[in-house]
Order: sequence, then structure tokens, then C-alpha cells
Amino acid sequence: MTVFPFESLMTTHAPVGMALAVLSGIAFGFVLERAGFGQAPRLAAQFYGDDMTVFKVMFTAIATAALGLAALSGLGLADWEAIATHAASWTWLVPAAVGGFLLGVGFIVSGYCPGTSVVATASGNLDGLFTVLGVMLGSAIFAEVSPEIHGFVTMTEKGWLFLDDLLGLPRAVLAVAVAAMAILGFLGAEAVERRLGDPGRVAEAARGRRPLVATFAALGAVALVGLGLEDRSAPAAARQPEPIDAPTLAARVFDEPWSLRILDLRDPAACGEARVPGAECVGPDGLAGLGLAYAPAAVDLVLVGDGDLDRDAGAGPDIAPALAFPGRVLVLAGGFPAWKAWALTRPEPPADLADRAEWRLRSGVVAALTGVKQ
Repeated sequence: MTVFPFESLMTTHAPVGMALAVLSGIAFGFVLERAGFGQAPRLAAQFYGDDMTVFKVMFTAIATAALGLAALSGLGLADWEAIATHAASWTWLVPAAVGGFLLGVGFIVSGYCPGTSVVATASGNLDGLFTVLGVMLGSAIFAEVSPEIHGFVTMTEKGWLFLDDLLGLPRAVLAVAVAAMAILGFLGAEAVERRLGDPGRVAEAARGRRPLVATFAALGAVALVGLGLEDRSAPAAARQPEPIDAPTLAARVFDEPWSLRILDLRDPAACGEARVPGAECVGPDGLAGLGLAYAPAAVDLVLVGDGDLDRDAGAGPDIAPALAFPGRVLVLAGGFPAWKAWALTRPEPPADLADRAEWRLRSGVVAALTGVKQ
């Protein structure tokens, strides 16, 4: 069971999820402001080497999150894979390098990054407000020119990249390594500060390092113990998708379309003629190129075929790539013919009054999807 992230709060309990998001954002902004991230001189000082507070705060957050997530995952209280696919962005190497360089230029010119500019604005700093306006203007300009530079923006596409996969290390070991890098980074940053900044302030900050190192050590120990407790002896059972019938799918398509991602595995020409509303025409061989193993698990994945889809049937589209999706995987029972018969074919009036409610529902669905009135 996935305890974190709270995916259901953004679907079945969306108001609660939005309230938690707002409260989390306020708390995050408060912590940034208290750490000095709302002051341009302190942020820009990273580039001059005389005050590395921002570097140390950010590295502390990264190491604490990595160790905490590894510890919770090892204890079975969190799903590392689900959280990673939620947080990670698709990777384009060259555009990311160019964008990072431009962000750094804007950072040193304005003294803020986009997030800290919002914190500065909330603190009443006019330079932060002008930076926010600049971010909005730049975003609008990029949106206008994006179609013209689409080839550049999408070049060197690498999908989702994770350090544990690239390095072949267990995640707990990687988290401990990140914490060790953070400690070494703190020592290096303080050496630079002593040379370029105020030695007295550096000495005072160094005295607060012991609790931090102790916290890192405790979390790292829990993460490594959790790694040792993981059971690798029993092979994972073959995963099977869950069936969903046409009436249930129709109800979700109309009531909560944001909770579904529908992939049509039929021939693209047939999919183009008629499909379930919101379905993506993937084709029989298109699943492997979608990177579903790294897709966010906040929605349910629905597969639609020419008939029933079965992993072990040996015929039809290969749905194995979809079964790597971290969330629920559903298949439309009876495939598109079942959908067509229920949602696109006008039902005959019922002879029994007891069936009148279902007849009205189907008639309304058919009328909405085809324009044919009952």
C-alpha cells in the first residue's frame, strides 16, 4: 500500500488535497523566508562565495529528503517509485543545459530564482515583485515562440533518468552517499567562506553542524537497515490488469475524466474514426515507447482493444509495457465493441418499467456522444 504521496486527496477528496497543498506551500515559503531566501543579497552571495547559507540549506533539504524517503521506503511506509515518478521531470539534455544557464544568468542579475522571488514578494520586497513580473513575461514569450523552436526544445530526449538506475546502486546506499556529499560540501563551503567572508560567522555556523550530522547518521542507519530487511528471495507475482465494464468507464469519463488516462490499442485509423472520449490513439505496438514505468501514478490507466486484452492470451497487442505502470491498470471488458454497443448504439425502449432508469442513462450517453436523440 502506498502511504505517500496522498494521491487520493487530489481525486476523490480534491478539496482536502487543495487545502493541504495551500498549507504546505505556506509552510514551505515560511521556511525559505526564515532561511534568508527572501533577500536578494544573501541569494546572490552564493556566486561571490562570501555567504554559502543558501547552498547549505538546499543541500541539507536534498540530503534529508533522500535519507528520509529511503528510510520510510525501507520500513514499508512509502513507495519510492511512485514518489519518484511524481517528482521527476522528463529529461532533454541540451535544452536543460541551456535553460539552466539562462536561469543562472537571471538569478545573478535579479538576485532571485522564480521560487524565491515569490517569497521575496510576500515579504514586501519590490525587487522580488519585479522578478515575478519578469518570470511571467518570460513565460508568455516562451509560450508564443515555443512552436517555432519545437525542434530545439525536444532534442536529446532521454525520458526519466534516475541516479540509482544510472549507477546501479540500491536507493538506500545512494541516499547515504548523497548525505556524505552534503557533509563534504558543507566543509568545502565553509572553507570558501573563511577565505572570502566573515570567519566569525563561519565558526558560529559550524557549531550547529553536529545535530545535522547526527540526524543524517540516524536516517542513514534506518535506510540501510530497511534495505537489509527487504525480501528479495521470492519472485514477484505476474501482475494482471483489472477489468472495467463500459457503464463504469462511461460514468468515470463523464464524472471524473481527470482520474483516467485511456490508451486505445486498436489500429490508429479505426481509433481516429471512433474512440472513447479522451483516449489516446496508441496503436497495437505503441505502448513500449510511452515510458509508462516512469509515468505519474495519480491516474488509472485504461487499455482499450478490439476485444478483451489478456497478458497471457498470446494474441493481440503486447500489454506488458503497460503493466509496469506504477498505478492501477484497467482493461475495458469486451474492448471497443462493448463500448460501441453500450455508449454509441441507441437502445430500444424497455418493455419493463424497472429498466427505464438504465434506458434513460444509456440514451443520454448515446445522445451526448453521437448527437442522436432518443
